[in-house]
Amino acid sequence: MVTTAVISASGLQAVRESAKAIMEGKNVVLLGGGLSLTEELNLKSAAAESGLLFLGPACGSTILDGHGYGIWNKVRNGPVGIIGTFGSGIQQVACLVEEVGVSQALDVGFRDLSQRINALGTLSALKFLKNDPNTEVIVLVSREPVTSVQRRVVEAALETGKPTVFCFLGGKILRPRPKLVFTTTLEEAAWQTLSLVGGGRPSDTFPKISEKYKKIAEAEYSRFGYGQKFIRGLYAGGALCTEAMVIIRKYFNAVYSNIPLEPKLKLPDPYSSKGHAFVDFGAESLSQGRHPAVDLAPRLERLLKEAKDWETAVVLFDVLLGYGAHPNPAAELAASVREAKRIVEESGGYLSTLASVIGTGEDPQGLQNQVKQLEQAGVLVVNSNAQATKMAALIASQGKLWKNLAG
Repeated sequence: MVTTAVISASGLQAVRESAKAIMEGKNVVLLGGGLSLTEELNLKSAAAESGLLFLGPACGSTILDGHGYGIWNKVRNGPVGIIGTFGSGIQQVACLVEEVGVSQALDVGFRDLSQRINALGTLSALKFLKNDPNTEVIVLVSREPVTSVQRRVVEAALETGKPTVFCFLGGKILRPRPKLVFTTTLEEAAWQTLSLVGGGRPSDTFPKISEKYKKIAEAEYSRFGYGQKFIRGLYAGGALCTEAMVIIRKYFNAVYSNIPLEPKLKLPDPYSSKGHAFVDFGAESLSQGRHPAVDLAPRLERLLKEAKDWETAVVLFDVLLGYGAHPNPAAELAASVREAKRIVEESGGYLSTLASVIGTGEDPQGLQNQVKQLEQAGVLVVNSNAQATKMAALIASQGKLWKNLAG
């Protein structure tokens, strides 16, 4: 049985320890970062040649043979194998398919599907899942790669012989192929996966906003003051931030971000919002080496800043639970939400706040406990990031998008 080396070091030390582990025939989970593209390419090439896994660098969320690394959720064992280039995307899918369970969840690093790395980590992960008897369905989540890399990954998925669901965030829906399903959001990927595992028809299970949310939305936007119209997304997870933008751009002309879907939509200053703005606090320029699921301070400060902008109507955020995350994020977020709502009310308006909590009942923070604390602070907690985003769009549009969003 192949053993696994878990490496927390960064930079040159990480390169040395990773190379040594590969020479010793070990899989590598690299939690640290600081590797150049050339160093990452060389290490992943060496691992692939030896038939080994190389997860990371900056491996954010992995479950390998029942052991968790980075920030990971306690999910039941089951038939779904997940490969991803960002931890929060893996977490969201894992939690949404928790009813059937996860066999493996493999974070190959955010640069793996770049042209330079050319999906080396992903191809090794696909081979691993092909040979894993506990994996029946594969899910692959990433930002949309260039066409050549995308084709390489699709062909490798076909070679596994197992049904595979792709979610290339920000990309176009590709033509379905035998045993391959292509989706545009993490939520849809999870629902398609559940359909494959359960034998149902995927087209029958895609979720939309239910009728019960219509009155909730009306109660929110009826309290807005003059000029309140923009959504501000404050995210700990880059995948969740991207998914939200993919959804929002269907309904609004422009969505600005520090990780934009298009270069022209990049925020001039990541510390200041413009229009509908979505900020990934895990981006290197903002995180300063601290994961935003652990250090909440930058997001809490930004929440209060958004409350002082009279055009802010809705603040949308994610809450990442699991081992390695903040022990009680809802407590800190709830306190800041109360203060932000007070600031807006004093100026004659109302701040609508929505959240998705990415976690399970078995996580150390306790899913229901976290939800309860947020709801007591006036936060609308919705079952998934995609659903929370759609709800935010409905509220910000003051109900005008109901026919587009209703199921």
